[in-house]
Amino acid sequence: MSLRKAYAATLQWLRVRRGLSQADLRHQTDQGHISRLEASTTSVSVDLSADIAKALGLMPLSFLALVAAADEGKTARSVLDDTMKELMQLGVLDEKLPAEPQKLTTPQRTAAAGRLKAVRELKAAGLSQAEVCRQLDLPKSTVGRLWHVKT
Repeated sequence: MSLRKAYAATLQWLRVRRGLSQADLRHQTDQGHISRLEASTTSVSVDLSADIAKALGLMPLSFLALVAAADEGKTARSVLDDTMKELMQLGVLDEKLPAEPQKLTTPQRTAAAGRLKAVRELKAAGLSQAEVCRQLDLPKSTVGRLWHVKT
């Protein structure tokens, strides 16, 4: 079963089990979108999935656990047990996680900063651009550009 079909089946199963119509979920999205989700002709965003779960009276994780169980042909308990084991193996089960992504420096930027620093140090030591090119094995154009970068 595809994850999209498992999501569709779980959404429909829960909605019917709760005695709700597709229109009852209109505060989350329009009835047509719910219909397309249940027909598995469209995908759902994480935010909308959380809103739908809450409208069904579930925490988002509980809803997604049921989707995973349907996808894998397992019980929700089995999926949650596997999830607990997996998180314990990762060593993150009791770890507080960041709520926002960090701004990371790319390896290319780190390397560029290193080249700039090396050029500045050699320039300060009195080497010429040609000598810096040879010592750092950098193209003349790169050294020339970095040579004139202001602090």
